[in-house]
Amino acid sequence: MKKIAALALLLSFVCAPAFAQKYASVNTTKANIRTCASTKCDVKWYAWKYTPVIMEKTSDDKQWVLVKDFEGFNGWISASLLSPNGAMVAKVDLNVRKGPGVSNEIVCTVDKGYTFKYLSKKGSWIEVEDNPEKASEGKCRGWIYNQNLWGFFKQ
Repeated sequence: MKKIAALALLLSFVCAPAFAQKYASVNTTKANIRTCASTKCDVKWYAWKYTPVIMEKTSDDKQWVLVKDFEGFNGWISASLLSPNGAMVAKVDLNVRKGPGVSNEIVCTVDKGYTFKYLSKKGSWIEVEDNPEKASEGKCRGWIYNQNLWGFFKQ
């Protein structure tokens, strides 16, 4: 039932007027982004959990969504793998800080393209948390200056 509700919510985003961009984020550890709307199509690239994307259109059967990432790459993803939850991606290599400001201690450093779940906003700073590939690596949670991120707050 939750999948049906999530799909209905995502479809309502896609059916909005063309001028209102709608965002979603990947809700699984690793998702295939394909060349067309079918599992028989080639994989163009992979998206990781919390990857924010712009939803451009849906397939005729509403099972697939054409998405675009922060660098302009596009492809098709199963609608069931998307969430309306806020997400961010690092536009550059950057430091994640303990608090909102450059004087705060660095808690971790990430590369361009690293994805985060959006937590909150304070001024020009965004609080984020990641989903590390290996649990032994520990979570990276902290603050990033908003101009270094691309993504969206929960809609």
